[in-house]
Amino acid sequence: MKFVVKYVVWIIAVVVFLCGCEVQHKQVINTQPGDGRYDSEFPSSSISESLDKISESVKRLDCLAFYATYHFDPAEHIQRNQLTEELISHKSKGKTISNESVSGTATIIYNLNNLVGMVTCAHVIDFPDTVFTYSDDSIKALIAVSFIVKQQMFVTGLPDGDAVKVVAMDKIKDIALLSKRINSDNESVNVLNYPVGKTALFEWGSVVYIVGYPLGNLMVTRALVSNPGRSKKGSFLTDALYNPGISGSPVFAIKDGVPNLEWVGMASATAASNLVVVKPEKDAEVLQAGNQPYRGNLFLEKVKLINYGVTYSISIEEIAIFIRKNQTLLKSLGFDFEMYFK
Repeated sequence: MKFVVKYVVWIIAVVVFLCGCEVQHKQVINTQPGDGRYDSEFPSSSISESLDKISESVKRLDCLAFYATYHFDPAEHIQRNQLTEELISHKSKGKTISNESVSGTATIIYNLNNLVGMVTCAHVIDFPDTVFTYSDDSIKALIAVSFIVKQQMFVTGLPDGDAVKVVAMDKIKDIALLSKRINSDNESVNVLNYPVGKTALFEWGSVVYIVGYPLGNLMVTRALVSNPGRSKKGSFLTDALYNPGISGSPVFAIKDGVPNLEWVGMASATAASNLVVVKPEKDAEVLQAGNQPYRGNLFLEKVKLINYGVTYSISIEEIAIFIRKNQTLLKSLGFDFEMYFK
């Protein structure tokens, strides 16, 4: 009888202990929600539906600039301050037409009365008006001068209409607003419809999502915020893997759990270092494979080496300030951003 009583007591003690463990476990995993900050832990539920919706308003942007280049004899020692239309006409040895292309990302933030508005980075669409090329022997001797003669911008996935135009641009802030008049009020042009966030709510390790077109492919990448508050103007740093084409991609953060995504900024630039490489006169694919000496001319070329994992982003606050500063101009062109940026 005593054995039975002890056995029952032992079972009760074990049950109480396990119940105590279960209560403690629940206390650990149920963190207190609603702190008003951006989440620093990965979401416990899927955000695929939200990202799919975001991707409908994110478009690939391709920019093409055409240049007319006039070539000079280095022996003429033509200097930059001497250039006139008459001198170019008489002294140039020939004229060639070339083009430069840049790809980036644009986000649709306006669609009303057949007018579509998109935001991107200024450096994606900002080509130099004039390019000077100097002789190796003398920096003062011009051997060529190039003038931009035409620039075109293409945004994939938009209905037919007028050409894409630059409405406003701030080269220092690296923000630009583009517009396009479409032929009809097309409901398939989806506007980014997410709340505008505050970068002041960032903390070390806040999780962000970037949706854009690196290397021309629609992709989403996840990154962590570092050194929040590094800039009083709200620009922030993440460990996103930057590739050409991601410039202009919108950045999102989750506040107090899924599906509370907020638009917090736009990816703009990465850290890079300059590297000088030796190139053969002919293209590499033309050369024969195998270990054999190359007897042609060699050339030096400066290339940029991306430091992956260091991406700078423009804050949503700066984008809002940019819109407000150009409010008069935008209203004259038919835009009304008061319903979005307040």
